Amino acid sequence: MYGDIKGKKLLILAGGPNLISLVERAKELGVYTIVTDYYDFIDSPAKTIADEYWDISWSDLDTLEKKCREVGVDGITTGYSENTVENCIRLCQRLNLPCYCNMKQLDVTRNKDIFKEECRKNGVPVVKEYKNLDEVNSFPVIIKPVDRAGSIGVGIAKNREELKKVYDYAMEMSYCKKVVIEDFIMNGSKFDVVYGIHEGEVMLLSDCDTINAKNNGTERVVQSGWIFPSKYHNQFLSKYDSVIRKMIKNLDIKNGFIFYSGFAIEEKNDVDFVFFETGFRLSGGHLYNYISKKGIINVLDIFIVHALTGNTQILKINKDMEPDLKCLMINYYVTDGIISRFDGINQIRKMVDCGLFLELAHTGQKCDSSKAILTKTALIHLYNNSIECLADDVEVINNLYSVKNENGVDIIYDKIDSDFIRNWYNS
Repeated sequence: MYGDIKGKKLLILAGGPNLISLVERAKELGVYTIVTDYYDFIDSPAKTIADEYWDISWSDLDTLEKKCREVGVDGITTGYSENTVENCIRLCQRLNLPCYCNMKQLDVTRNKDIFKEECRKNGVPVVKEYKNLDEVNSFPVIIKPVDRAGSIGVGIAKNREELKKVYDYAMEMSYCKKVVIEDFIMNGSKFDVVYGIHEGEVMLLSDCDTINAKNNGTERVVQSGWIFPSKYHNQFLSKYDSVIRKMIKNLDIKNGFIFYSGFAIEEKNDVDFVFFETGFRLSGGHLYNYISKKGIINVLDIFIVHALTGNTQILKINKDMEPDLKCLMINYYVTDGIISRFDGINQIRKMVDCGLFLELAHTGQKCDSSKAILTKTALIHLYNNSIECLADDVEVINNLYSVKNENGVDIIYDKIDSDFIRNWYNS
């Protein structure tokens, strides 16, 4: 498809399940793929499909630099983690290879304090925060490390007795030993918006609403799924699309993929928005699949092509080819036990609307619900123009998919209610 990159050697930092799609796409484009980390195949399954793999940690820059020079690596990329992105930047600098992101951009998009300051400069509204524990005057509040993603270190305090405990946990999980204390939004729907950037052109790819697990309460922040597009799309477009575009341009971002997370808050007959974090990297929801189905672009191509050529000029960008296509992304998490078997995977993959079934756990894996982050076993993508059809699909999948522990008990934490999906755009 892109003759300029065929046969070139691409090093991919990390080989977890999320990286499988990146490796597969690079191989489809004729790229020679190399995956590196120090994990074995069960924890690094992307190694099993790469053309070559190295048992070298993606943070061992000295060894990687030497190896890259020896074999003639043409480009380096990664995804899904700010830590691997940082090492990608540093390794590219050593080898004088292109990287879609620089350290300043990474700091803005991984540090919640710096991000919110940039938001204020550009007119992007942010969630109310408190400078210290003494300032907290209403509950619940959510406390999280400024420099972690994926809900790591996040806790919710419902009263002053819980405040110090949650604060200490977030501080423990922070690399830089700094946390952010924010209002826990009770009257809003979590809202995400995603943009692709191609040679400086900022494209609104989609937005979505989050489906929180029914069992969360104020104890957890488990997200059972996302619906694309958001039912608040038009309100966001008229209010804040332009200021977020301005912020992206002011960060001098030329190529890549960036997402903003916040809340849509309904007040009387209006909807307003506040934001709390962003990510300038590939996202764990594997949104590239949906965007590709819509016909705009395969987001993975931006990262692959830029890593190997230094630009994305050979990419062809289509406009919204399938404006009515909806997507339901379902996350499955489990509670306690050792996974003994999975049921229903092959049947689900054969469903007409199933565009992706990503296995994120394995038999024999020990799961512990006392941890802040539950074990995620699967990510499923469903595509259809009809929300009714997607709701019907949910019913089928809920009956098919199970994760059994050593006692034969299904340990799935939450299953989305099909009627909830059916009524989403009218709620």
